Amino acid sequence: MNDLLIRRARLMDGQGTVDIAIKDGYIVAAGNNVAGSARQMVDASGRLLIPAFVDAHTHLDKALTATDGGAGSLEAAIEDFQRRSKDIDKNDLLARGRQVLRLALRHGTTAMRTHITVSENLGLRGIEAALELREEFAGKVDLQVIAMFSGPEPEPAPPLKELLEEALRLGVDGLGGAPHLSPGMQQWVDYIFELAGKYDVPIDLHADETDAPSVASLEYIASKTIQAGYQGRVVADHCCGLAAVDEATAGRTIAAVKEAGLSIITLPSCNLYLMGRNDKGLVRRGVTRVRELQAAGVNVAYASDNIRDAFRPFGNANMLEEGLITAQVLQMGTPAELEQVMKMGTYNAAAAMGLQDYGVKVGARADLVLLDATTPAGAIIGQVEKVCVIKGGRVAVRNDKKSDIII
Repeated sequence: MNDLLIRRARLMDGQGTVDIAIKDGYIVAAGNNVAGSARQMVDASGRLLIPAFVDAHTHLDKALTATDGGAGSLEAAIEDFQRRSKDIDKNDLLARGRQVLRLALRHGTTAMRTHITVSENLGLRGIEAALELREEFAGKVDLQVIAMFSGPEPEPAPPLKELLEEALRLGVDGLGGAPHLSPGMQQWVDYIFELAGKYDVPIDLHADETDAPSVASLEYIASKTIQAGYQGRVVADHCCGLAAVDEATAGRTIAAVKEAGLSIITLPSCNLYLMGRNDKGLVRRGVTRVRELQAAGVNVAYASDNIRDAFRPFGNANMLEEGLITAQVLQMGTPAELEQVMKMGTYNAAAAMGLQDYGVKVGARADLVLLDATTPAGAIIGQVEKVCVIKGGRVAVRNDKKSDIII
């Protein structure tokens, strides 16, 4: 007997409806009129069934700290968090992180990657809290924890190096940072690659989050990835400077990104709010060249980034909402383009995080969301209800209480 049988579901890029049978947390059959009984049945009634959302770039240690709105600039937001970090305790980190993860699950996210700052002020409090949340939410939200440095230090100093290495010994899932903020960008990138190689973990780096026409860190990250043989294991985030450079530089950089097998994560909602603050008249959006990257075959995802903190006083841990913002700023509004946006928050984000057995297919993990729409375009434009969220083959969240949904 199957654990769950979903009848008459409509898939993202398919025609007609299909039945999905789930057993032991995995999809075991998919097709028309799948035979067999199940302990529980969901009648999708032609609604859209997608793999659960993947939020591949968040900052749980900063989330929900905006009491009086956001800061006036990226630099001011960084200073705000550095100032607060002296007084943040683990219980506060746990409480805020728990609130965001519960909200994310309700909105259909079952996998998330969080960047957690490691500094002499904060120490490893953020890391310890995030690792506790990873265990607490196991089976609900798969949380990946990235230890990151963020600051103007010109080179890796022994105290911070010791903290990052201790974070790896504690069991973080990868290494990150914002090397473009340091005058010693290359030294920092070299160090992160060396340390990641030592512990065999993936790398996820903020790159060129600036209004300046600069791709220095993105180009160096791509070069270092090839040199270290780390293709397919490196993510670059933001890449705002890529939008400001000339066409020849952009083309050269995108080709390097493709050769290095980098995944790019764009954060439109946060960068729209933060970037271009000093521009007059035509204000830059601060969003990277998503269309050109996609045309070159680069894996591009979108994510939430900062949620109600000094960097961005908005956000609901809602990837469908983030998808609407992404579609509008990228001017992707046709049905085919909106389907691509939906994939940026699901399949593409899963690839960036290295998730295995992902999707709506036989053999995939049964992490799914049933949306009250029939197409990706309808779901994104209508900001529809997530009828139910399925995690590991179990209905984890039910937002629509209609008795005819679950039998």
